Amino acid sequence: MPGPVRAAQIVIFATTGLAVLLTVLVAVAAGAEASGRFFATYLMSAVLCVLAFRYPTAGNGVRVTSLVLASVQILFALGATARGVPLGILPLGSAVAVVVLLSQGSAGQWFRRHRTNAVPPPHF
Repeated sequence: MPGPVRAAQIVIFATTGLAVLLTVLVAVAAGAEASGRFFATYLMSAVLCVLAFRYPTAGNGVRVTSLVLASVQILFALGATARGVPLGILPLGSAVAVVVLLSQGSAGQWFRRHRTNAVPPPHF
């Protein structure tokens, strides 16, 4: 797995882990409703975490889906930052990092690589 793909995977795992930890802390401090509003900022990060587990074996569809979800995460994070959510800038930075890392050429080549026991993906 090339460096940019592994780095994107680590950023996604770290962001999701931090989101869960911070959500629990907000729940303890401010209650369930406040923690739900807080976690909404990190919603796409949780979905990206599920996809990140598939990076070693997945095709280009997982990469494209990750790029789209990271872009949606940017919009969620911008809204949270505008509302004044504490640490709302964190998911914004991590989503931008994921988009940049997965947009690199080596990442595209990794996800489009030929697999020995599968049908090769079409090259457009």
